Amino acid sequence: MRWTAILLPIGVSILLVAVVWWWLTYREVIHYAYLSAREASICLVGRSDICELARSLCNGAHPVTFAKYWWGTFWIGFVFASASLTIGDGRRT
Repeated sequence: MRWTAILLPIGVSILLVAVVWWWLTYREVIHYAYLSAREASICLVGRSDICELARSLCNGAHPVTFAKYWWGTFWIGFVFASASLTIGDGRRT
């Protein structure tokens, strides 16, 4: 069984979902200048008080209808994608 063929698409899909979910959560934060895009990008990969504060301020004025972004999603996708590249397809050159 080729683990690369399974893990890589799953990992990339999860990474894409994480980025889209992050953008849907933080686009208002960036738009209303609670955080710059650079500062908000930190929220993609980790949790910080500034991310929570900016999102709370924005959600108070512009509530979202979906679940708040969880940064662990990015790292799960990263682990799957990395594992696929580390494991390889089992062929030796």
